[in-house]
Amino acid sequence: MMELCYIGVYFVRDPLQDIVAFIVVNSLAFVLLAAALIRSRRVKGGGPERESTVPLIVAFGILFRLTLVAHGPVASDDIYRYLWDGKVAAAGINPFSYPPSDTRLQALKTDTLPERINFPGMRTIYPPLSQGLFYLSTVIFGASIPGLKLLLVMCDIGSVGILIALLRALGLPSEGVLAYAWSPLPVMYFGLDGHVDALGILLLLLSVLLLLKNRRALAAIALGGAALAKLVPLVLAPLTMKRPRNLRDIWLPLISILVFIAGYLVFLEPTGGLIESLSIYGARWEFNGSMFALVYALAESNEVAHAYCAALTLLWIAGVVLMDRPAVEKTFLIFLGMIFFAPVVHPWYLTWIAALLALRWSTAVFVLLGLSNISNLVVYQYRLTVVWQESLPLLLLEYVPFYSLLAWEIIKGEFGRRGAIARWPAGGTVAPERG
Repeated sequence: MMELCYIGVYFVRDPLQDIVAFIVVNSLAFVLLAAALIRSRRVKGGGPERESTVPLIVAFGILFRLTLVAHGPVASDDIYRYLWDGKVAAAGINPFSYPPSDTRLQALKTDTLPERINFPGMRTIYPPLSQGLFYLSTVIFGASIPGLKLLLVMCDIGSVGILIALLRALGLPSEGVLAYAWSPLPVMYFGLDGHVDALGILLLLLSVLLLLKNRRALAAIALGGAALAKLVPLVLAPLTMKRPRNLRDIWLPLISILVFIAGYLVFLEPTGGLIESLSIYGARWEFNGSMFALVYALAESNEVAHAYCAALTLLWIAGVVLMDRPAVEKTFLIFLGMIFFAPVVHPWYLTWIAALLALRWSTAVFVLLGLSNISNLVVYQYRLTVVWQESLPLLLLEYVPFYSLLAWEIIKGEFGRRGAIARWPAGGTVAPERG
């Protein structure tokens, strides 16, 4: 039934109806995923019978993603920026040097590039490792949307494999990978819209796996790589320390930071292009944030709200790092905190915590993943009226159930319990984390 939903996207051709189909398919797929998880939870016991379902789960997860690769992007135009950056790099030009609208790049222009790029007057924001993937895609496939999406789907399939290894390392049923392998978020936002988060998630999960195996230096390198794909994972660098309060382990987070710096040095150029758009994004951009919307309403200033939420995020991260919790739990909590306070929460930003949900279950977070689809109504409104306007009722509809369920989990003592590494719906015992 999920596969039929994804195939159905091909039967809609009108750009306005495309986004309607996206919202409907995403919603139906989440209902089906919830049904599959509930059914799995009712299956008692474990052993070979439960493990035998894993190949089927993985096979369908791959099928769902590949089904959508040939279709054009629907809910986001980010992939056109990816293609342009790759094309610029393949021409021997630093993609951070000029915005797409710059006349010095006139020779690279086509009918679709950079015409379909959002904010063509801004230089690229995407980090060096992502730029490497865009360049590789251009070399192999040219300026091909399906080609680039295929590489991103391959990264995401790799993430599914690492999740299975993580579940086994934690003593949990491998069947728990169902929560991510069949989740509409990676299927729709990687297989259909082609977001580069797939590369970062792959390296983040690899870093967590290496931490579980007590290979902390390698974990720090992988984490630095994840930050070079998407900046967010760099805040996890302190987790590579075995004893966060012991400064003798400080060299481990420094590895992640040095890997990150080395990646940016490759693209160093004198005009400030590496941080120009990033600075604008970090200081002004806002969309679909929950706590940020509240702080913004109180502060009545975008810049002040950004500063307050940045400070709250850092305080949250510091508190989690100092907690006596397993690495998986800390990683989950840090990403959860960033959801709380982030000024921008596009649905594909939640793919990171969607992957972690297979390791550390929270019904509240699962509900948020499903309700994040509501924010696509803003995209529909924009295409209908050419006005980008957030709606308070939509924000409340998306976040009130999430915070209510989260409060209920805390009250019941099901959230953040010491030693509760994972509580995914299929049950199973949790083995003590090593290292």
